[in-house]
Amino acid sequence: MASMMQAQHEVRRTSKGYSQVSSGERRPEPPQNDIQGFIKIFSEHKILATMLFVATPAGFGSHYMDMEPQYVFACNFVAIIPLAWLIGKATEDVAAKTGETVGGLLNATFGNVVEMLICIAGIRNGEIEVVQCTLLGSILSNLLLVMGCAFLAGGMFYALQEYNQAGAAIQCSLMSMSVFAIGLPTIYTNVLHQEAEWEHMVEVSRWASVLLLSIYFAYLVFQLKTHADLFQDDGESDEEEDPPDLSMGTAAVTLLLATIITSFSTDFLIAALETTVETWNISKEFVGIIMLPIIGNAAEHYTAITVAMKDKMDLSLGVAAGSSCQMALLVTPFTVLVGWFYGVDMTLNFHMFQLCVLIFAVFLVTTILNTGRTERESGMLVGKTNWFQGYILLVTYFVLAIIYFFEGPNHKHALADLY
Repeated sequence: MASMMQAQHEVRRTSKGYSQVSSGERRPEPPQNDIQGFIKIFSEHKILATMLFVATPAGFGSHYMDMEPQYVFACNFVAIIPLAWLIGKATEDVAAKTGETVGGLLNATFGNVVEMLICIAGIRNGEIEVVQCTLLGSILSNLLLVMGCAFLAGGMFYALQEYNQAGAAIQCSLMSMSVFAIGLPTIYTNVLHQEAEWEHMVEVSRWASVLLLSIYFAYLVFQLKTHADLFQDDGESDEEEDPPDLSMGTAAVTLLLATIITSFSTDFLIAALETTVETWNISKEFVGIIMLPIIGNAAEHYTAITVAMKDKMDLSLGVAAGSSCQMALLVTPFTVLVGWFYGVDMTLNFHMFQLCVLIFAVFLVTTILNTGRTERESGMLVGKTNWFQGYILLVTYFVLAIIYFFEGPNHKHALADLY
């Protein structure tokens, strides 16, 4: 989305080779060709580049060599992290050439493409439980882990950090809407306990997903066009944007190839999941809610923390809370519709315990984002954050991780099976 694009530009502007310069200094020259562009990209991210060229072939090799499923899972788990980074980088360079509106749509589409591919692979392999846990886990990871780390890291450099309260209020409203959309189908199904009502719930979930998608696209118009100022830092529009590292054609081809490779890696990972959880003695819920979101949220995690440390809290919140809204209002209904396409009963019934976790998380984040409000002379309301609020969010996330870690692989006692 727009906030992610702006945050990525801020990271690039202050990164090696694109450091911020004063008005009297000459800006660093952009790469003269795509080869130099790739060299620059990989040289600035040596760890991710090494993972890309080592873990990705290892993931394919482990699958086609029929290695033990846990090794296939581990190799492809690591491989997807740099692939997600490469998709994000290629999307950013394509968006830089297409304008703000199309660029925002590209980021909305490919910003969560890893989660989408994981969910598609899960549906095709009949792992609906893992799909639902991954969706919920990605929302919780952005709300608690990413936002918590951003507040904590930013608070190490600034005693108090300010953000636009109006933009945060919109995102809190969207998160509350996601609770409403997931909560009602879940409560409806668990209260009635009738087989006939389950068929009704499948239909309700599918048509409700269409309406949720309409809310998300309306939000894009709201964020990119009609009320873009609510999601920007002061003075942000005055900063000059840096040129992309790759040409549009090369970036588009890179995006396509990275997405195709990621689709294979997610298929390999999900196919190896069943045996892996038994071998490692962990639950599918722990994999879906805690482990798999790490893959898709790695880029958001890094970006949100980096811009928070530069006191760009509107951008950081836009990445953390905005990504949660994307998961709830774009990826979740998209997944339901994918299940409809494949003839699988993928619904918005996320089971009572998972719903309670989501309600508590949204309540906590909304409470934090609505405390410490002050009004500037211009009349704009601003919220304030500090490192302690970030620590609260992190502890909450770790408590949740501990619960799912000690659940174990016994299906008879799985939290996702509670009604």
